[in-house]
Amino acid sequence: MSRTAQARRPRVLLVRQWDQQVGGSGCCGRFSSVAAESVCSTGEDPYAHARVDMQVMGAVYRALRERYAEDEIEVSVVDPRNTAWLLPAVWRDARRRGMSRRDALRQVHRATSPCAVVCDGLVLATDVAGPQEAVAAVEADLVARTLAS
Repeated sequence: MSRTAQARRPRVLLVRQWDQQVGGSGCCGRFSSVAAESVCSTGEDPYAHARVDMQVMGAVYRALRERYAEDEIEVSVVDPRNTAWLLPAVWRDARRRGMSRRDALRQVHRATSPCAVVCDGLVLATDVAGPQEAVAAVEADLVARTLAS
């Protein structure tokens, strides 16, 4: 059965920075923390600011996977700087969800916020404090849409 013929699983996007430089991020344009530290004379990790968000969103990912099976929801982790993938994905999900162009554009803009949790094009939370908040937001959204249909 084709993907369009079967029921589409809800898609949850967890937006957080990766711990590497992505400018010109072809195969020879990426610097990992280790590579950057070897050329950085200050001895500071240039990606340390992203670590806290990575840990929070990692806990959110694990909590969502504990709550929902693989076949219930799709969970993807995406860097907000990956606009070539993120923005069209949020736009398509929001429009498929039935949002107007204006509302979909608002969600596209909000989806690049730190620690954003996006469910089928709707930004449920930004700057998430922890996994319980994110899981509760996803549950509430899925229940509300089930009751509305």
